[in-house]
Amino acid sequence: MTLLDLCDVFWIMKIVVMSDTHLCALTEEFAALCRRHCSDANMVIHLGDWERAPILDFMEQYPLEAVAGNMDDRVIKARLPATKVIRAGTRRLGIVHGWGAATGLRSRLRNEFTDVDCILFGHTHQPLQEQEDGIFWFNPGSVTMGRGDFSGSLGILRIQESIHSEIIPL
Repeated sequence: MTLLDLCDVFWIMKIVVMSDTHLCALTEEFAALCRRHCSDANMVIHLGDWERAPILDFMEQYPLEAVAGNMDDRVIKARLPATKVIRAGTRRLGIVHGWGAATGLRSRLRNEFTDVDCILFGHTHQPLQEQEDGIFWFNPGSVTMGRGDFSGSLGILRIQESIHSEIIPL
């Protein structure tokens, strides 16, 4: 094993995942949250429902991958795709916001992607981390408008040889 191989084995990628910020203007609280969680991230993924472009503009200071959501204004929808496949290390991640009723959502989202290891989505405002049929499903919940046991949350993925996930209550 070479030194380069050893570096690949021990290297861990930190990805901050957020969705459903639902902000019309940048707040100091949101900026502080981003400084706290995104400053040391290798990648930041936003899964849509930003609502207004100033939030996207602010987030572009980080190594950002993003999609638009169903509640986003036309400026965001013109700048971002609805779905995207990205690479994180050796993993292929499908990212999408989601749409429609929660019932059947994962089936609809699965039809959007082929050959991915993980599908990251938002829309439901409820965190989820679950392996199913060879796909890791991850929803970080909503940063500002959580449902269920979370008033707000974001997610952290750590990717090495496998994907490790964590939901961070806010």
